[in-house]
Amino acid sequence: MHADNEKRYSEIGRDKTRVMDKSNRLLLIIFIVAIVVFAVLAVVLEQVIFNPGRANVSAPTPTFSTGNYYKQTPASGLGLTPVATGMPYVQGTQIIDGAGHPLILKGAQIESPFNYIKGWQAGQNPSKVLNPSVFQAMAQQWKMNALRLPISNWIYTLNPAAYLARLDPIVREANSAGLYVILDLHDDGQSGSLYGNNADLPKTQSATFWKAIAAHYVNDSMVMFDVFNEPKDPDWQTWLHGGSTVDGATIVGFQDLVDAIRSAGAKQIIIVEPGSAGGGSPSDAGWATIGSNTINDPNIVYSLHTYSGIVESPQQQDAKWGPILHHHPIYYGEWALLTNGYGAVGYAHCKNIPQNQADQIVNAFLNYMASRNASWTAWEFTPYHLIQDYSSFTPTTLNMPWTCGDINSRAGMGTLVKQFLFNGA
Repeated sequence: MHADNEKRYSEIGRDKTRVMDKSNRLLLIIFIVAIVVFAVLAVVLEQVIFNPGRANVSAPTPTFSTGNYYKQTPASGLGLTPVATGMPYVQGTQIIDGAGHPLILKGAQIESPFNYIKGWQAGQNPSKVLNPSVFQAMAQQWKMNALRLPISNWIYTLNPAAYLARLDPIVREANSAGLYVILDLHDDGQSGSLYGNNADLPKTQSATFWKAIAAHYVNDSMVMFDVFNEPKDPDWQTWLHGGSTVDGATIVGFQDLVDAIRSAGAKQIIIVEPGSAGGGSPSDAGWATIGSNTINDPNIVYSLHTYSGIVESPQQQDAKWGPILHHHPIYYGEWALLTNGYGAVGYAHCKNIPQNQADQIVNAFLNYMASRNASWTAWEFTPYHLIQDYSSFTPTTLNMPWTCGDINSRAGMGTLVKQFLFNGA
């Protein structure tokens, strides 16, 4: 009996062992499956939480390449640019984005220590005015899609690595917010020119600089090049081909700057300004007399700046564009009804503008630009020009007492610009 029981218990024990082995194997399989499921969920959550730009096309996704910089994929979304996989380009009178959609740039300029040598040498950080909060406000709160960013070849030359170490993340942040960045060369005394304000026109140093910058940003489809701000060329032949010297500086033409950029392999859109070659002041000159002296390149956008000139009629505005209008894309790189500019130049910007007509004048100019499909960047996204502060980015208003040329004035056209952008014009 004892032996039978012992045998029966032994068989029961073996049965239990077999059951336990099967249970353990089942638990092991469940455990492995759980690990696999968890790993897949972790990857998905990582994409959604830590890389929202890949899960939601409302923000561009930088794609790093073997080049010096990176290629951006512009995003779609409210107030941003369409999804694009290539470089914007010129087609007739339009800018076309990388996805084949018409693109009109609407944004603002922001100056910084990148183009003021005193600020740079004093250790001022450009990111104080150029940072993700500002860029998100421009793109999301104001529905802008462009930042005109003045830079200096002279400050760059002091320490190219240090300059680019500051510039690169700012360009990247602006692009990621949905802003095309228009790098704009300022070359004058304030920007550190060795020639002071005596040679404010393209020089051999300008061409060398643009070749380096173009090579650096060769793969960034959200960068454009505004090759010289308000040049003081004496005539169109000098403007196009250079060939003289000023205070020991060897002058080159705008065609030379374009060729320098293309020699680096850069295919981005290039922006050119007439400056004094068009007659009048560099900030209010036009293209009426350019004749056949246009740039030999398929991806050129022609630019004007205007301040006091915003009071002019559409017919007068058209006349400044001359043969460029209806043949090339046009762009107002700087414009404003500016109440608080500095000195005699600042006063000249608004001296002929009646205060009680200020809103009407700004709205008329905005409508004129829209009627001509003109791109534009207003001056500028800083207090107290377009915005009142860096916390709420509340727009300025002209509906308050102001005196032309008062540098302490807080009156500005911000409200009108923001309303125009929100109305979808």
